[in-house]
Amino acid sequence: MKTLIDNYKPKYLQLVDIIRGDILSGRLKEGDKILSENEMKKMYDVSSTTVRKCIDILKNDGLISRYQGVGTFVKAKHVERSLKKVLSFTKNMEQVGLIPSTDVLEKKVIGGFGKYLDKLEISEGTSILRLKRLRYGSGIPMLLETRYINLQYCPAIMDHDLSGSLYQIYEEGYGIKLLGAKQHLRIVFLTDEEAGLLHCGKSNPAYLVTGVTYSDNMLPMEYEESLYRGDEYEFFIEVGF
Repeated sequence: MKTLIDNYKPKYLQLVDIIRGDILSGRLKEGDKILSENEMKKMYDVSSTTVRKCIDILKNDGLISRYQGVGTFVKAKHVERSLKKVLSFTKNMEQVGLIPSTDVLEKKVIGGFGKYLDKLEISEGTSILRLKRLRYGSGIPMLLETRYINLQYCPAIMDHDLSGSLYQIYEEGYGIKLLGAKQHLRIVFLTDEEAGLLHCGKSNPAYLVTGVTYSDNMLPMEYEESLYRGDEYEFFIEVGF
């Protein structure tokens, strides 16, 4: 047990100084998990209130992130994603040193209807695949995506492992390379279900990206509706190059 100094400075601020010092010195690195509330209480002989005040300050200072049911971690830099080029989630994670993984929440063949007819340039009733996935970076939920895939160009894609890169499946399984996408981006607030899946508060903003991705022959391969965590992502675009 480590006892905090009984002086003019409140114990929660002393605890903030200790953890902030460990982060700034590099003893705690980006992505490292910090002690749990119970572990801090035992180590420093403090109350739950003291620990929670400390955590709130560090979180507000942008030094840590809390993930419901997972723990509290030293905050990594925002994941940057370009709006100018097509980049798979898998490669994006690898670029920033995170380990990509995926939970497939739904994969269902449905008949095309409504807006998907126009987006995918298909006739009513044409089969499309609705694929809903939760994407992780080193175990942290980053992205909740739903993709509507045009099965005219990739029949039997259901036979592939859909937890990996779809872009790789298109290219290696069907000889289709992706050229680009027409996308819209706006800020939204999460529903209870979405916030639960992404392990963040309902009041947290998220980026909603919608749009169609095209092959190099300008075939509409898929329409996506993806929710990116606003506290983990930073979108950018280069102009005039």
